[in-house]
Amino acid sequence: MRKFSLRRILVFSIFLSGNLFCQDRSAEKIDESLSYGELRSTAIDHLRKDSIDSAIYYMEFAHKKFPENDMQSLKILGQMYTKAGLFSKAVSVWKEGIYKGYYYDLNNEVYQRLYKDNIEFAKLAKIEKDKINALHILTEVLLPENYDNKERYPVLFIFHGNNRNIETSKLSWVSETMKNEYISVFLQSYVPMNDSTFQWLTTDDGKTNEEFRKIYDNVIKTYSVDTDRIIFAGMSAGGRKAVEYAFSEFVPVSGLVLNCPVIPADITEEEVKQFAEKNKRIGIITGEKDFALAAQKKLISDIENLNGKVKLLVNQDLGHEFSENFPVIFDEYLRWVKE
Repeated sequence: MRKFSLRRILVFSIFLSGNLFCQDRSAEKIDESLSYGELRSTAIDHLRKDSIDSAIYYMEFAHKKFPENDMQSLKILGQMYTKAGLFSKAVSVWKEGIYKGYYYDLNNEVYQRLYKDNIEFAKLAKIEKDKINALHILTEVLLPENYDNKERYPVLFIFHGNNRNIETSKLSWVSETMKNEYISVFLQSYVPMNDSTFQWLTTDDGKTNEEFRKIYDNVIKTYSVDTDRIIFAGMSAGGRKAVEYAFSEFVPVSGLVLNCPVIPADITEEEVKQFAEKNKRIGIITGEKDFALAAQKKLISDIENLNGKVKLLVNQDLGHEFSENFPVIFDEYLRWVKE
């Protein structure tokens, strides 16, 4: 897993690298009819283009106009302020968020390097570390109806999206096929976003890897599992975690069913080739307005070009979300992925 860790850190470093000095604040007038998601997407687009001033301008506006998205806004602003070299502003928003129960992964290698001489940052990082050390991944296993330990069943590991938990995950990931034919394992990250919801780290996290491997092994040993049909499912950042594990072959996986996954930028051509050659399956359900759509399409195309087994459904007029008829689509994908 060493290679995996270094790649994760590199991606995070790139996000925070670049111009560390703000230009003049953008005088562009913001359309006040824009939704929070549209404002956030515009801010991130500016960030990717190294227009850091405009990125901050849009994100600060979104934070002020949509206080219900405080947690997400403060996290993004902390990253933007860091990239702009506005370290005191970043520490200020982190301090505000941490005392509200939010989490920022301040102990990752990049932040630790950039803020190594910042006393206030060190205090906040220690608060986070102490809290995280006491937490662990939680699971809930649901057995299929009429479960018989003399039979072998496919198993489904479900990774929730960020700002969710097991209970909210169970409301979305429902299917008759899942209920009747699968051993379902709902996972909940130990990394909090606030006092009741959780997130998956984007940087490689040894604790998550270690705990998930133990959970995986325990499920295989405890229940009557068909080890040729091990499926990962996930939404958004949970989908990213599922993709990371599947393509790096961290543990054996036969297929993926994903809703609006964020595709890791560092999947290699060799990993894609191995996925296709081993006849693994990947099905993605997404929206035409999902910010991650282009990367999702590229991954599907790359695998399809190698004669791999893929399914892709793009829902019209939907963004980064579950469709109303998701249980029906999910049911179809679950039947297909275990063929």
